[in-house]
Amino acid sequence: MITPMTKLTMLIYHRDYKRFLIDLREHGVVHVHAKKETLQDEVMKAKMAEVKHVNNVIKLLEKDNKTTRQQDNKLIDLCSSELIVFIDSKFAEIDSIQQQIASLQKDDTIYDVWGNFPDEKIKQIRDNNWDLRFFSVPQSKYDEAWEQEFNAFIINEISGLKYFTTLTSKDKEVNIEAEAFHFPSLSKSEIKAKIEELTAKLNETRQYLCDISEDAIKKLNEYKILVQEDADFYKVSEAAQHLADDKIMALEGWIPTEIKSDTISWLNNEEIYFEASEPEKGVDNPPIKLKNRRFARLFEMIGNLYSIPTYWELDMTPFFAPFFVIFFGFCLGDLGYGALICLVTLALILSKKLKDMNNVLWLGFFLGLGTVIMGTISGTFFGIPLLEVEGIPVLNKLKSIMFQPDGLYSAFYVSLIIGIFQILFGMCLKIINQIKLYGFQAAIPTIGWVVMLLGGIVSFLINGIGVPFYACLITGTVLVFLLNGPINSFAAPFKNIGSGLWDTYNMATGLLGDVLSYIRLFALGLSGSILGLVFNDLAVSMKPDIPILGTIVMIIILLFGHTMNIALSALSAFVHPMRLTFVEFYKNSGFVGGAKEYKPFRKI
Repeated sequence: MITPMTKLTMLIYHRDYKRFLIDLREHGVVHVHAKKETLQDEVMKAKMAEVKHVNNVIKLLEKDNKTTRQQDNKLIDLCSSELIVFIDSKFAEIDSIQQQIASLQKDDTIYDVWGNFPDEKIKQIRDNNWDLRFFSVPQSKYDEAWEQEFNAFIINEISGLKYFTTLTSKDKEVNIEAEAFHFPSLSKSEIKAKIEELTAKLNETRQYLCDISEDAIKKLNEYKILVQEDADFYKVSEAAQHLADDKIMALEGWIPTEIKSDTISWLNNEEIYFEASEPEKGVDNPPIKLKNRRFARLFEMIGNLYSIPTYWELDMTPFFAPFFVIFFGFCLGDLGYGALICLVTLALILSKKLKDMNNVLWLGFFLGLGTVIMGTISGTFFGIPLLEVEGIPVLNKLKSIMFQPDGLYSAFYVSLIIGIFQILFGMCLKIINQIKLYGFQAAIPTIGWVVMLLGGIVSFLINGIGVPFYACLITGTVLVFLLNGPINSFAAPFKNIGSGLWDTYNMATGLLGDVLSYIRLFALGLSGSILGLVFNDLAVSMKPDIPILGTIVMIIILLFGHTMNIALSALSAFVHPMRLTFVEFYKNSGFVGGAKEYKPFRKI
């Protein structure tokens, strides 16, 4: 259900405008549409960039907070804007140290191919007028004559290369066809010492950030709220129209009609002129505040993933919610899986440890309940076919509602029947939507199709092909081909017939594809059941004959297999019903969407 909205038109003297906006924010119930150009100007972009920047810094603090806090370091006294610059500098310091360590480690690997040798010995050799050089050359090009002429010594052979040194007097020229090897400016021991020094500095900086993280995150969150409030204030302040040479500011806002009297009482105490009026169709674009009962309200988060309905159409949330539960249960299709989901979500709800996620947990509970119902009908419990289980009285009574051994075909037909029912139900809702949005004339073709399809199916099931069936067919044909547009000229009937033919083509091709899309319910339920059965067979067949070990192995396989099956099947059971809702159901119900959510101007 969409909450009725009241439009407020307010005129404020320019000197009182800022003071009024502060009062408006304190009152906190008026929604003001921001101008598109305001959302895209440089000032707004800078404010949003600052919010994003603060969020990133908070995430870095939370991510880097992996060590145990110490009490030695305290957060230095900085204002919020200075604090974020200071923390940025600390993370920049960490990045710089990490880059230096990576560069030193790369230099350190250069020494690895030569093995460990004492730097002081090399220095002593060179100080005694000996020339020690290092080379590398492909194995095929190494010349053993270098060993006699230049005192060449092979140090290592790696990946087809030979690493060797030459030892000659300083005045002797070493001219060989090999690549001279140049070491870093620091020796291996110096590199090691430098890495240790930088690592200690890195750990010290990280420890400092860890120590101040709790206080810093608190301050940064407060700063982020201030920036967001400043951005909201700027958006609203720029939303007004300037009248009478900028002396008068005209601001338009929206409030739920249910609080109209309280808001008017408050505005009467403000030094402004205002008018409260009903929204005008085709002119106004009121924000949307959904108001559904508790069950349907759980599914608002799913509907909002696609779009928010416009003010003038139906809210589809309470209409797709029961179908979504059935579809999820059909796709997951296992009594055991559904019971497990119900127990886990219910335990989390009762524990009250995740109060912020209560809506999500209740949604999971009802989806699990749908799985229990559909899993009972499909007759599977953790992959076990319940029709084959004997000796349980309650189960014997339930077998009458389960799909029988030829249930493969039953599940297939049930998925198609559910699809046809939801599509026809959506078309009935489309009639209401079209009347609300465009008037009764626009809904006549859809009424014709509902009469033909729904009326034809019902009359056929009751009496077969008889007078009622033909009456529905003829009535629908007249509505679709003759009364689908105004008849105010000689050419009008021909235009209406042409339009009806085009509508028939779209309906015939689209409707068939829409109905066939519901086969995915059958396919996903079948695949999950088969996979559960396969894991059960694997657990039994791979079980060793050793008594205790065999039981352990079987339990491990069952736990791993069914956990993986629940995860994969639950993901598919959530995504595919969402697709059926947003594509097949929304399309056939004439859903428009694209409105903005009601977000009153208030302090955060």
